[in-house]
This record gives sequence, C-alpha cells and structure tokens, in this order.
Amino acid sequence: MSRKKRKLFSAGRGEFYSFIISSAIFSSVIGFFVFLFFIHDMPDLDNLETKGRRASIIFESYDGKTIAVYGDLFRNVVKIDGLPKYVADSIIAIEDRRFYRHCGVDLLGITRAMWTNILNRRIVQGGSTLTQQLAKNLFLSQSRSIKRKVQEFILALWLEKKFTKKQILSIYVNRVYFGGGAYGIDAAAYRFFGKKASQITLYEAAKLASVLKSPATYSPFYNIDKSDQRTNLVLSCMVEAGYISENEMKEALLEKERLSRPSIPMDENRYFTDWALEQVQELVGIDDEDLVVRTTLDSKLQKNATYIVRNVLNEYGFKNGASQMAMVALDKTGAVRVMVGGHTYGTSQYNRALALRSFGSAFKYFVFLTALERGFDIHDHLSDSPITIGNWSPKNYHYRSVGSISMLDAFVKSVNTCTVRLAQKVGMNAIADKAEQLGITSEIGQNFASALGASAVNLLEITAAYGTTMIDGVKMTPFGIISVETQRGKTLYRAYRKQNKRVVSQQSCEKMRTMMKALMERGTGKRAQLPIACYGKTGTSNDSRDASFIGFAYPLVAGVWTGNDDNTPMNQKVTGGVLPAIAWRNFMLTAFGYGKPVAEVKVQEKTPSASLTRSPDRAPAKRRDIKSLVDNL
Repeated sequence: MSRKKRKLFSAGRGEFYSFIISSAIFSSVIGFFVFLFFIHDMPDLDNLETKGRRASIIFESYDGKTIAVYGDLFRNVVKIDGLPKYVADSIIAIEDRRFYRHCGVDLLGITRAMWTNILNRRIVQGGSTLTQQLAKNLFLSQSRSIKRKVQEFILALWLEKKFTKKQILSIYVNRVYFGGGAYGIDAAAYRFFGKKASQITLYEAAKLASVLKSPATYSPFYNIDKSDQRTNLVLSCMVEAGYISENEMKEALLEKERLSRPSIPMDENRYFTDWALEQVQELVGIDDEDLVVRTTLDSKLQKNATYIVRNVLNEYGFKNGASQMAMVALDKTGAVRVMVGGHTYGTSQYNRALALRSFGSAFKYFVFLTALERGFDIHDHLSDSPITIGNWSPKNYHYRSVGSISMLDAFVKSVNTCTVRLAQKVGMNAIADKAEQLGITSEIGQNFASALGASAVNLLEITAAYGTTMIDGVKMTPFGIISVETQRGKTLYRAYRKQNKRVVSQQSCEKMRTMMKALMERGTGKRAQLPIACYGKTGTSNDSRDASFIGFAYPLVAGVWTGNDDNTPMNQKVTGGVLPAIAWRNFMLTAFGYGKPVAEVKVQEKTPSASLTRSPDRAPAKRRDIKSLVDNL
C-alpha cells in the first residue's frame, strides 16, 4: 500500500473512531437526560419500612353530600419475621414462586406468561413479580402509560438493590390492598377475621393471599364461592412449592366453617362505597394522600331503595323463604344512582348486586334481542309444543300449548319451549356474543338451558344490559366515580362523557320495547306497572331459588333480585312478578315523584302477617313534576 493510501486509510479510521466516540458521548448524554426524565417524579423510598399510612377517603353523593368516610384504613406496620411463616409462603406460592431467585424483574416468568397468553389468545397470566407489584403500588396515579411502566421497571430494580428480600416482602404486605377498605395485612386480618395478622391461621393466610389477584373478584364479602375456590388453589400451590404437606392442607381446609368476622355498623351507603372504593384503587391508587371522591350515588334514592328492600323482605319475604334482596338503578349515562346489596350491611357485607346468580326468564331478553338482530320479527310465529333435546325437556310454567304463537306472545307469556326453539335458530354462540357486547362478563354456557337463564350473571351487569334498549342500542357501561381529588384540591381523575359503541340497532330496540311494554300490561309484570310508560321483564329460576325483575322508565333503569345466599328454594309463590316487581314499582314511584319518601324501616327478626299477593297502593292519578335524574358530569 502506498504512503498516500495509508495516510488516507489512517485518516478515515481516525474519523471513524472519532464518530464512534462522539456518538457514544452523545448517546450517554441523551440517555442520562432520558433517565432523569423517568426518575424525577419517582416516589421517595426513605422510611418505607416504617411508614404507616392513615389515609382518609371521603365519599360524596353527586350533589356534594357526604355519604361515607373511610378513615384509618391501615393498622399496625408489621415485619414479615413477626408473622407466621405460612403468611409469606402463601403469598409467594400464588403470586411469585421465583421471588427469592430473581432480581426484581423475572424474565423467565414474563416469557412463560406471554407464551401462555398466546396459546389461550387472551390474557390469563401475568408476569409481574412481587417487587414490580410493590413498585406499582408506590405510585399515587395508576396511569398505564409507557413512562409509568418504565418507571415501575426501574423502581423494581432499585428496590431490590436498596432492600433485602425480607424487607421487600414486609413493605409489600403493609401496603398492598386486600379489599373491603383494608390496606396492609394487619388491617385485612382485622377486617376479615377480627384479629391481628400475627394471630391468623394457615387457612386465613391462604384466604388473604387469594384476594391479592383481584380484591373485587375474590373478596369473601363479594363472592364467597370464588373466594373459597381460590383459597383452595393457594393451598394447592403451597403444597406444590413444598411449603406445606398434603395433611397440613387438609387440616387447614377444616377451618373454613370456623371463620369469624367482626360486626360492622349498619350503613345503607356502604354496599355502594365499598364497590366504589375498588374503582378508586383502579383509577388512581390510594397512598397517604387524603382523598375526596365525588360519586354518582343519589343519596335520597339510595335511602328510599334501602327502606323499600328492607320493608318488602320484612313484610313479605322472610315468611316466604326469601332472606335477601338486592337493587340497583342507573340513569341513561350508566351512572349508578342506587346500589343496595342486601337487607342490612351491618349483618352481612356480601354485596348481592355483584354476586353471580341465575336470573331465569330475565335472561330471555338476550335470546329475543339476538333474534331481532338476526332478522326475526315480533309477529313471526314459533311452535310452543313440547321439545326434547337429548335427555332434557324444558317445561312451561302455567302455560298450555296451543300449537303456535307469535314471538311477541312467547315473550309476554315467557314460554320456555318457544325460547329454546328461538335459541336453536339463532345459536347459543350468537346469544353469548350479544350478551358479551351488552356488558355481561361472566361465561354464558353453550347448552340450551342457558337460554332459560341457567348461566349465572350479576344484577348490575344485566340491569345495564337492559338499559341499552332504553337508550336505543348504545352500550350502557356502569360507573360510580365522577371525580377523585386530594383534599388540597388536586384532581387525580375526572369522568368524561364518551360515545359508547352502538351494539343493538334502533329498530330492534323499538321492537324489544314493544314486547317489554306488553309484558307489563298483560303479562307477568302487571304488578310493576307505573302511571308512565314503563318496560320490563320478570325472571324466576328453578324451584324459585332466584326471582328478579328488571325494567326501565326513561331515564332510569332498575333491577331487583331476591333469594337466599345458600341457594335454598323460596316459597313457590315467590316469582319475579311478585316480590321483585313490588319492590321495583315502589322504588320507581318514589323516584319519579309519585309517592312520598319511604319512612325508615328498622331491622326486623320476625315478620308481620300479611298476604303475599297484596298489591301495593295505587299511585295517584295526577302525575307530579319529574325532575331530571341526569346531571352533567
């Protein structure tokens, strides 16, 4: 190589190295500022181990009245070493099996979760570690932005560097939310079992660990069956991980029936605010900042609904085998104005408005609506003769076959054989899809018994689904929070109107309303009639284990369920057209100004002698002015 070429080559190589060095310096500077951007608003980790939060949350009705105050949600700060070993073991077994082997972020766990989700074509497994969950918990805002995710990743690594595994676990159990207003394991132990965290048994530890995935879903206050199932799963995972033996698991399961809970003061708003508190946690998280939450609840309607539920049970329900009733009401925006989860909150915090139950013939709404969407007309005829599918032959309740009746009459008379034939024509897949589009999140079975209400759904969701017909086919999504602010006035969340997707055609809604109105006038909904245009459907499950009435009078849609927590049958006279219809009508009369506010009804052990079939007093003929139930959010 000539000298000239070597000189050019050296010059080129120098320029190349210079470019590499300059690029590295430039990238480092950019990376440094990017790093500063991500960490400048990271939470303070000082005194994290000993920090005991005493946050208070004030819940207000939509017109600014205080309806509940959650204060002192946190009890004593505990250390993991001061708790029985099975407490930590139960959490690690179900939430993060590799907790002691990763550095805060578990790449193997993330990969496994991604592969599982791909195989199932939906999210069924998460890859977050306990450290990542703690990192997320440390932020006041629960934003799902890329910046927040990166911050959580950095903070997880930071936590692992700053604290030992035991310290991280201690911080985690003191800060995590267990549902029911309880933050930290000591508060949760007191809330659920009336004892200190250091005193809980193996089964109770598994019960608390089972709640962590989703407090709203697995809380023993909201869904006893799911809570028990997941507690069993936690114990099984502890056996698999080698933390306990099979015999220890069997002994722990014997504790199930001996669980004790502290009594809680009666408060007609707490069913709603407990549910709303779960939403606050999802929307903004809860830290040591005191919060003011403005909700959608109408305090006057809520009080009337509570007393109506209690009165109907006291006067008619108890002596006919019905021990509980739930009621919800939503306005045309989906704002939840009323939520009554049972007879008395102080006796049972289990919220039946959110419980999965069978709604019997009330589910036929989805069958007939799907058929209308598929081109059927209310005047089309269906055979009402007996039908057998395999070993199953659905029976009609107090109806004699005439051969063929219109789709309208089949709905009004709630003819089971017609409904099953309609379900055969449109297909259970289509019905399940329509129910999902309308907001039903529970799984709808593919057998034809589901067309008659065999699949379990919850009262809030099915009531909102009926509301979709009221607002001409636009999906109604229930919500309970208008805004969340700190007591210093900083807005953390504010609801805004969004145009929901149309899931049913206006033409189908008009036909559906025609059928529901006819049911009120000459069908099983006659006891629920109002002096204004109203629409509804009754529902009664097998052996009168559940009875319901769901209906609307614009701009309010309401649903009522009655039954027993242990699923025992009620008196056969208790159908959707009796107790639920009476309660629904009485509530709607007060809501629309046709009656005086209901007087307070005290908790009653014994019921007076009254006829079950007695109709409520008729409303005055002259209609009072109806104030708008909808506020501008």
